[in-house]
Amino acid sequence: MWLKFENDQLPLLTRLILFLQRKKFGFDLNPTKAWGMVPRLMLGMNFFFKLISSKRSGIDASLRTLISVRISQINNCEFCVDMNSHLFFENKGETEKISQLKSWQANNIYSAREQVALEYAETVTITGRTVTPELQTKLLQHFKKEEIIELTAIIAYQNLSSKFNSALDIKPNGFCDITKSK
Repeated sequence: MWLKFENDQLPLLTRLILFLQRKKFGFDLNPTKAWGMVPRLMLGMNFFFKLISSKRSGIDASLRTLISVRISQINNCEFCVDMNSHLFFENKGETEKISQLKSWQANNIYSAREQVALEYAETVTITGRTVTPELQTKLLQHFKKEEIIELTAIIAYQNLSSKFNSALDIKPNGFCDITKSK
């Protein structure tokens, strides 16, 4: 990261969160120091993340993380690819879908629901693309209206998070070995 933050420069709340992260992971999560310079933003992002990752969501955790990895690849966020690949592996116990994700359209390992979600995520993420009536029809075939709203919120969150981390050159923490060779 090109902006350097020493722990003693961080607000007390951020230092407390970093302490809890060290207890859980053994180290600080790299984005926390940046977001934590402005605690209200860090808390807002954490709150939004909790809302979109709820167990009551119609979008299961493996699909959320799969599209999050793809968005992070597009936005060149090494931290997000690392963390979300790890979460996907934790949830699904497989690496093939992550390792083939950059060429998902050429692979038949993704379900129709995953393909539509990935197409939608790419369309929303890549500047200049438009959600066509054909894509809208496909979305409605695989997702309820409420799920499309949640899917869109997940995509928006991941774009915000990955663009923030990429702009500040926030490095991965090394959660997931499968991303190192990609």
